[in-house]
Amino acid sequence: MAETKSFIYKICVVGDGGVGKTSMVLRYCEDTFKDNYIMTIGSNFSTKTVELPEHPQFIVKLQLWDLAGQKHFSFVRPPFYRGATGIIYTFDLTRRSSFANMQGWKEEVEKVIGSGKPCVIVGNKTDLANSGNREVGEQEGEALKSEFNAEAYFETSAKENLQISPAFKNLTLAILRASGKI
Repeated sequence: MAETKSFIYKICVVGDGGVGKTSMVLRYCEDTFKDNYIMTIGSNFSTKTVELPEHPQFIVKLQLWDLAGQKHFSFVRPPFYRGATGIIYTFDLTRRSSFANMQGWKEEVEKVIGSGKPCVIVGNKTDLANSGNREVGEQEGEALKSEFNAEAYFETSAKENLQISPAFKNLTLAILRASGKI
């Protein structure tokens, strides 16, 4: 039987305020959803052990840093990026401005941790997008994935628990690949 190996990876979840970063993290870690959240000030921290049935030899714990997205918090974010092994870039499918700001997020993150870290792109709030409020098309999300050299693009709904776990699992596997573990 293979020896079990444990890893801890730091993941930063970034994007404009109100795109659903806190909802995604709470859905993933606690399987909960609230319709109203208090704005994140600075950061929220959560942990979750990822189940990887295809790699039972690994125990992977994620430290998830949900960072405040408002512009006036930009001065407090850089220290939180240090040591990150992966990034989840998040925008709201019903708010084009949050999609347009993705390049700025990438630049802010890479100033601290450099380029080439595993990342995924998430277009959140499919529950609202599917009710006629969509402002960003799936092809645009896929194009951003290519532009960012991201592992994958996911359209998620924290409210309906759609594609949340796969997004985090995909990033975890990408980090394991990038570090030569698999």
